Amino acid sequence: MEITSKRDIFGMIFFTLSVIMLGYMFLTPLNHYILHVDEYFTISVLTLPLGDIVNITSWDVHPPLYYILGKIAVKIAEAIGIDSMQGLRILSTIPYILILAISATKIRKDYGLLSAGLFTFSLAVMSEFFAHFLIARMYSWAILFIIIAFISFTEIIKNNDKKAWIILTVFSVLCAYTHYFAAISVVCLYIILLVYIMKFEKDKLKMWIMSIAGAAILYIPWIPPLIRQMTQVRAAYWIRQVNPDLFIKSLGYIAYANDAVIGLIAIAVIIGILYIYKKESANEDEKERFLILSGVRVYIGTILLAVILSVVFRPILMPRYLLPATAVMWLAISIILGKIKNRNMFMISAAMIALLLVIGITTTISTNDYLYNSGVHQKEVLDNITNDPNSTLIINNQNMIMYFLSYANQSDTYVLNVNHVFGENMDRLHKFYDFNTFNGRDIDKLIANKTGKNIYIISWSDPVLNTTTEKIDAWAGVTISRVNTTNATSVSR
Repeated sequence: MEITSKRDIFGMIFFTLSVIMLGYMFLTPLNHYILHVDEYFTISVLTLPLGDIVNITSWDVHPPLYYILGKIAVKIAEAIGIDSMQGLRILSTIPYILILAISATKIRKDYGLLSAGLFTFSLAVMSEFFAHFLIARMYSWAILFIIIAFISFTEIIKNNDKKAWIILTVFSVLCAYTHYFAAISVVCLYIILLVYIMKFEKDKLKMWIMSIAGAAILYIPWIPPLIRQMTQVRAAYWIRQVNPDLFIKSLGYIAYANDAVIGLIAIAVIIGILYIYKKESANEDEKERFLILSGVRVYIGTILLAVILSVVFRPILMPRYLLPATAVMWLAISIILGKIKNRNMFMISAAMIALLLVIGITTTISTNDYLYNSGVHQKEVLDNITNDPNSTLIINNQNMIMYFLSYANQSDTYVLNVNHVFGENMDRLHKFYDFNTFNGRDIDKLIANKTGKNIYIISWSDPVLNTTTEKIDAWAGVTISRVNTTNATSVSR
């Protein structure tokens, strides 16, 4: 990369730090421990054949693409002799590698080294990006796909490149097959593109319609599962109602998710940078200004659409779901900084962004420390159960069964006798996992028959405890209790 200015020096520093962060992703202790309860679901599902994986996903609340990629990663990991979870960690890190490559080439060429370096570094240290480039979930791939879709959007505005239309269509569909909030961001992107077309270049409307039609055709196979998932969510879902605190945290998610004060600081920084850019870009080409601000519109539009859907349909807004849109927002911020020519305005903008970076680095360190310690603790609790030949594990919730079936082959496990688990027949699951079933009303009888056993119950949220049960651990809605078999006359459910 050629260095031609002081700004390029800072860009190179940011990019070098980004590469260091990439290396740390492979070396961090977080790699060795499960970080999120949903990873238990991933591990159990990926043990099954591909057809079962797609079926189970269709009964969950997510699209199937990540789980298909995960199955491939697990197979490759097994073939080369590494742990399957490590294979999934690598799978989640690949998008950051590709984003680094895109930034070093395309973004650097179009907007300069400073913008490219700041963008990659912000994706490593802001909000919850670092952790989600590691965990066995779909977020990092959704981030990659929306970034590529946004870059193709910019190429359409600049050059009306037919190849860019194809890329936009394909990667928009990939977003929708990866995470539904990435799909919401894509909807915003297409709305923004339509506004641009109607305002500046109506001759592109035909291609816009063809792109929409192509995306719809490619997504048709998933429409029936999507309708079923929406019905399930409408009937019951765990996300809380939107309130001012959640709204502020969502708008401030470019910095951090769990503190409204930091959210307000982040909002103030966004407003400040946009104000400076408005003054700086007064003489800039209107199309170019529209293009750059589109990244901001995608971010705000995704939040507003989520709020609207939460009000008229069912609460669906969770800050971490905004990760793909947040990545687009940081690309916009990085580009805006590179566009500011006035030295004083540049220094003010850089100082505001530096404040967010300091917040990001600080919270990343504290968050990673928390995830490490909690991951170690969770692993110790579960290992104590599965390594004890005298233990019995009872999974006392239908949805929780799929999360912890991976432990069924390691312990004497009993699960609720239900018709299906995420669309999978119990007889089918018995072919891959070694577990027993019990009727919920017979749990006291089951425990009474396990005299001398160390009995543990895994349940969703806090169970009603009495003198015969002791809660030994809880995380992310999961509660693990131990039964006192010396006084086990009744267990509350």
